[in-house]
Amino acid sequence: MLTAGVEYTASFDLAGSHRGSTESGTVTFGAASLTYQIASATDFAGYVLTFTPGTTGDYALTFQNAGGDNVGALLDNVAISFTSAVPEPGVWALTLAGLLVVGLRSRRSR
Repeated sequence: MLTAGVEYTASFDLAGSHRGSTESGTVTFGAASLTYQIASATDFAGYVLTFTPGTTGDYALTFQNAGGDNVGALLDNVAISFTSAVPEPGVWALTLAGLLVVGLRSRRSR
């Protein structure tokens, strides 16, 4: 299940089939998609697809060969990660400084 508003990244490696044919297809991750065309002798290369869901729910990561045969491109190192919403230490320092200023002004006005 993916959480709304969080950016997710699907990373994977694709290579040619090494069987003499050019491979093409589509990778989809939620509403994001990537179309590829890979020559047979192409070595593995990394690809990244990002998706930020609008609503919390289940989403699919799919790899579809467009060639109509059972050869297809080679796929490896599939991973999904997300960007954490944890603030950096500098953000915490600025927030505390702002609260301190507001507190001092509030006390001064009394």
